[in-house]
Amino acid sequence: MLNPMYGRHAAEYAAAIRDNSYNAHYERPSLIALLPELQGKRVIDLGCGPGEYAAYLTSQGATVTAVDSSLEMISLVQQKLGNSVHAYVQDLAQGVPDEADRSFDLVVSPLMIHYLEDPTSLFRDVKRILKPEGLFVFSTHHPFVDYQFSPSGNYFLTEKIVDEWDTLGRPTRVEYFRRPLSALMQSLTDAGLCMVELSEGRPDEQMQQTDPESFQKLSTAPGFLFLKCRVV
Repeated sequence: MLNPMYGRHAAEYAAAIRDNSYNAHYERPSLIALLPELQGKRVIDLGCGPGEYAAYLTSQGATVTAVDSSLEMISLVQQKLGNSVHAYVQDLAQGVPDEADRSFDLVVSPLMIHYLEDPTSLFRDVKRILKPEGLFVFSTHHPFVDYQFSPSGNYFLTEKIVDEWDTLGRPTRVEYFRRPLSALMQSLTDAGLCMVELSEGRPDEQMQQTDPESFQKLSTAPGFLFLKCRVV
C-alpha cells in the first residue's frame, strides 16, 4: 500500500520538505554535489515526489522526465512545472518499461530505493536506459541507521519497517525496507552497475542557524547514503 504521506497527504508533504532540515538542507545538497554538468542532458527522476529535483534539473538546462508511483505527486509536478517536464505514474518496482534503451544521460532517484523490497529489477532498467557514459545517482536510508529499527536484530536480513515520522508535524505511518549494505551493493552488481563514488552527506551551513540540534547530529553521524554509479 502506498504510504499515505505520499498519497492523500501529498500536498502537505510537498510543503513540509520545501525548506526543512533533512530534505532541503541535508539530502538535496548532498545528492546535488554528486551530479555532473546538466546543461543539455536528458535526465529521468525516479521517485520524483512533488518535483523539487525536477525543478532544479530543469533550471540547470536539463530535459527532464519525472516518474513516481503516486498519482498525487505527479499531479503536483504537473501543477508546478507544466509542460516543461514529462511526468507520469509508474510502479517503480516494475522498472520503467516505457523508456527506450540508452535514452538518458543521467538517472537520479532521491530517497526512493528503500520503498522497494528488491530494487534489482529497477536497477536493471536503469542500466538499460542509460547511455554508455551515463550516470545513476541516488540517495537512500543509511543501513547502519536503519538497523536500530530492525525487528529481528539481524543486520543481514532485508526487513519491512513500520514507523511513524513527524515530517508533517504529526505522527504519520510509513512503511519501508531496511537492508544491509552488502545487499544493496549486490543488487547494483547483479544489475550490471558499478559504484564510482559514495558519500554519507553533510548538512549545509544554513542548518547551523535554523536547526542546530539536527546540524550537530548530521555533522557527527550519517543519516542517508548517496551513491554515484556507472554501467559496467
